[in-house]
Amino acid sequence: MPNIEQTIVATLWDQSDEIADEVTRNNALLRYLEDNGEIRRKNLGYEIRKPIMYNDTAVGGFYSGYSSFNLDAIDDLTAFVFGIKQCYEPVAISGREKRANQGDMQLIDLAETKIKAARARLKNTVNTSLNGLGTGFGGLEFDGIRKAVSTTPTTGTYGGQNRATELYARNIAVTATLTEANIQEVITDGISQTTRGEDSCDLGICDNTSWKLLHTSLTAIQRITNITDKMKAGGRSLYYDGAEFVLGGGWGGPSGASSGLETNSVRLLQTKYWSFDMQAGADFKPLAPTMARPVDQDAFFTVIIVEGDLCCAAPALQLVIAP
Repeated sequence: MPNIEQTIVATLWDQSDEIADEVTRNNALLRYLEDNGEIRRKNLGYEIRKPIMYNDTAVGGFYSGYSSFNLDAIDDLTAFVFGIKQCYEPVAISGREKRANQGDMQLIDLAETKIKAARARLKNTVNTSLNGLGTGFGGLEFDGIRKAVSTTPTTGTYGGQNRATELYARNIAVTATLTEANIQEVITDGISQTTRGEDSCDLGICDNTSWKLLHTSLTAIQRITNITDKMKAGGRSLYYDGAEFVLGGGWGGPSGASSGLETNSVRLLQTKYWSFDMQAGADFKPLAPTMARPVDQDAFFTVIIVEGDLCCAAPALQLVIAP
């Protein structure tokens, strides 16, 4: 008869890539980062450093003939610095459950049920955190998009940079109450503000209210063609003005909250400047090769862990629209 503790841990280890993919598909931004090769597994050390990808304090310029060059040094070593955030989801069985499922098939069914439930909880925890402010769990959670693309971009810090003094650490914030009549115009203006040459937003993340308004405003269009022939974000999406807009809210639990996003908000993101960096070996894998038994409990447990953070190297090219 197989050992249920070994069965669960071995299955979790074998399915770690599948679990990571399931979490990735559950979040629109992560799906884009996966397609761009910006979900990275490596040795992160004690922090994540991202060179600033948008800084207008260049010292170069134009010259004529034998004019002297201004060789004043520009600080190319300044970087956003992100901490290593740690997330876990426990998988546990009680002694009673183990003793009540002694048959081989019962044992396998119990293991599959436990793993399926843990995966569902983990992907929802990660998704909500990635939409958030980074303040949950006493500030231990991921630095989510509400922190990177803030409605108050001139206050606080991002990636260790002071937004009150460092313009490159600020995103663009547009104050507007979106309606069915104005949502297309406001979004178009927002896209214009974040466009720099060939760079422009490719992903819009909507909460429940703004998603409904955008969807309704586009109803008169008989056909919206997705030129890539696939729904890249892996969920409900609309294409407008060169960008894919996705429902980033959805069911928020008994409280009715929209998965951490502000009501009636849209974020316009340039995903090429984002990455999700994970520590190799702590990328949705079980913490230990066997399930542990606490000395004071009739139970066995292991945890699935992920270490890393969501990082943006160019907040200045991201925009939020909110009331």
